[in-house]
Amino acid sequence: MITKETVDRLTEQVLSETQFIVDTKISNKNEIFVFIDDMNGLTIEECKRISRFIESQLDRENEDFLLEVSSPGLTNPFKVKKQYIKNIGKEIEIVLTDGEKISGKLTDVNDSNIIVETTEIKKIENKKQEVKEQQKIDFTNIKTAKNIISFK
Repeated sequence: MITKETVDRLTEQVLSETQFIVDTKISNKNEIFVFIDDMNGLTIEECKRISRFIESQLDRENEDFLLEVSSPGLTNPFKVKKQYIKNIGKEIEIVLTDGEKISGKLTDVNDSNIIVETTEIKKIENKKQEVKEQQKIDFTNIKTAKNIISFK
């Protein structure tokens, strides 16, 4: 059976400096799904290039398989830290392990946490004002995080 480690090793060999693996899944029917991303945006041509390389390194005569290489998708939760880094400056939604939801602009990422700028409307001296706050959130407290898609 083709292993995740083998597919990840092959994928790493062909990625550019700005590309990274988000996830690799292999079903018991040898259906291989490789999810990659690129700090500069991922094109279909790049997915084809990576798929062709991986396929050329696996032996269909020895073991048949289905291979699909794609981006993880805009609406899927982040799985690796590089996805957070790629999305600095963008609006994200976080669900904490306790169920609380936080939405705001991702402003920083480090080894153990992220910083999100949230905006609240508060009444100050009988006037409504926008108040921005920085929230530091440990990765261990994040259940899911994903982009907020806006068509503004």
